[in-house]
Amino acid sequence: MRTAIILCGGRSARFGSDKAMLTIDGVPMIRRVIQRVSPVVDEIIIAARDPAQGRCIIEAIPDDLTVVYDSVVGYGPIAGILAGLLASKSEYSVCLACDLPYANPEVINALFGCAEERGGDAAVPMHPNGMLETLHAVYGRPMIPACQNVTESGERTVRSAISLLSRAVFVPTELLRRFDPDLLTFLNVNYPEDLGKVV
Repeated sequence: MRTAIILCGGRSARFGSDKAMLTIDGVPMIRRVIQRVSPVVDEIIIAARDPAQGRCIIEAIPDDLTVVYDSVVGYGPIAGILAGLLASKSEYSVCLACDLPYANPEVINALFGCAEERGGDAAVPMHPNGMLETLHAVYGRPMIPACQNVTESGERTVRSAISLLSRAVFVPTELLRRFDPDLLTFLNVNYPEDLGKVV
């Protein structure tokens, strides 16, 4: 079984409004990401910041999806990852930001394969410059105590949690170009002008 956790808890300060609800071609971004990931997972969990945000999101998504809320307040994506993994029924879950309109199911499938075949604690895309795509990565159950340890120590970065994993697999993004030549799967919408790259 495979799960997708879609992270919607960010306050979108740079964008100026809730990115999950932004419509592209008439479709809310959150629904677009759901549609793209659905073919390669068995379960989808939406991680929202709080019940107020959750109510807005619930109106835009299919009824059968689970919505969870950040387990710790003010910790950003790591809180959503933790809440999602705690709710997940799977050994491995892909965690995706809600602002990835071109999330590529073949890339996601490949990341699951890397984690499953190598028995890794995570499969995290890594760019040639060393940058990690922590919000477009597959995590195993060991990521739960890693996130808990990091948040309990006051840290807030997903990378800090990954550093505690003994068997993290770092997947060169160049290897993923066979599925997505331009790596559009990692294109996210941070600023209003980024919409020009999408629509």
